[in-house]
Amino acid sequence: MPSDLATRASSFAAELGAMLQACLPKAPGVDARGAGNRFVVQPTDNVGQRTQVPLFVDGKQLASLDFTMYLDLDWSDTYLKNVRTDISVFSILDRQPLFHLDYRADMSKAPRAHWQFHAERGSLTHLLTLAHEHRPKDAKNPHTLSKLHFPVGGERFRPCLEDVVQFLIEECGVDRRRRWRAAVDAGREEWRRLQFRTAVRDLQEDAAEVLRREGWKVTAPKTLTSQAASTLRNW
Repeated sequence: MPSDLATRASSFAAELGAMLQACLPKAPGVDARGAGNRFVVQPTDNVGQRTQVPLFVDGKQLASLDFTMYLDLDWSDTYLKNVRTDISVFSILDRQPLFHLDYRADMSKAPRAHWQFHAERGSLTHLLTLAHEHRPKDAKNPHTLSKLHFPVGGERFRPCLEDVVQFLIEECGVDRRRRWRAAVDAGREEWRRLQFRTAVRDLQEDAAEVLRREGWKVTAPKTLTSQAASTLRNW
């Protein structure tokens, strides 16, 4: 297992842990551990055991945030690559998920990045029931909203953990620390810069064209490294 992967994964986990602890009361740390040829990033308690991030409202825990991220190095063995992310929010009443955000780099049967909501709405069920009668192979589960996969930008432009944390604080009203917004903003900016750099590597000729239009002098290398425009086509 490349030692560089271990170093990068540990640094990434530490950054996530610092962000969570700056935002949410009693947030645990985050650890990165080797699993096969990858590293798994998860919240952990004081003795290193797998745990979840408690979510409080007026000091009372009502839910928990859970996440797992699988990290590897990219095809060049140079850059850290997130190949899978699972982010879920659970109610403590029944231990069932309220909603979850999933990402799979190799997903083929559903959007690579998507939300799933464990809730129901009559009008949407009505639409799905009629669709099921017309196209049963597509609308397979008309009475279960949680089976729908809502696309959210694909591999490059999907939400980050900071987006979920801000949603929980500003939209769901969970307790937060005083300076939470600065931590969320900094983490989100870093995430989007990393995604931007990756997108530039995927679309080097497009990036060079934009820079030339802005007055930069850009010279193409003799051998252009692999581009991956296909990432923009994937659902």
